Amino acid sequence: MAMRIKFWAFWGALLGTPIALIALVSLVEANAEAKARAFCDRFPADSSLADVARAAREAGDPRHRIIRAGAISIAYIGVPPFSRHVCTVTGESGKVTKTWYAHLD
Repeated sequence: MAMRIKFWAFWGALLGTPIALIALVSLVEANAEAKARAFCDRFPADSSLADVARAAREAGDPRHRIIRAGAISIAYIGVPPFSRHVCTVTGESGKVTKTWYAHLD
């Protein structure tokens, strides 16, 4: 009986660990994507670019945040070090002209 328990514990751990890691990676990636898309969705065309800049100061990963006069880019990190989910907002005359989401891997 003890041998059978050890057998199933071994195989359970051997198979369970990769499955748990895959699930964790999927969860982290989905969370980063959802946050980036939500940031983009907050600012439709013709919204104030100053509002976007204010919101961008508190959003995303500080190392991957670019705030310029006509373009703002915010990145949320998925599974480090390479997966970035980016929302980019461009504008003219203080108004948003375009927003888009991109996944950089």
